[in-house]
Amino acid sequence: PEPPKKPSNWRRKHEEFIATIRAAKGLNLKDGGKLPPPPPPSYDPDYIQCPYCQRRFNENAADRHINFCKEQAARITNKGKLAADTKGKLPTRTQ
Repeated sequence: PEPPKKPSNWRRKHEEFIATIRAAKGLNLKDGGKLPPPPPPSYDPDYIQCPYCQRRFNENAADRHINFCKEQAARITNKGKLAADTKGKLPTRTQ
């Protein structure tokens, strides 16, 4: 038995892409004015958000990344605690 396939949302992605291209074509950079703000980013609902860094990944990459990011977040918090403890101490070597 084959796993069920997810419905494709290519049409929505295609329409967003076309809208972005049309908006870019409408700009006239020769006038020297300010650029309009970019359109808000659209998020793919199929992607899983990492709870540590808030980035989004597909299922396979999310499984790998979340474990990696969890370890990195633990290392960074440990470094911050050590640095805070040593701030009040004088350096052990002086020249």
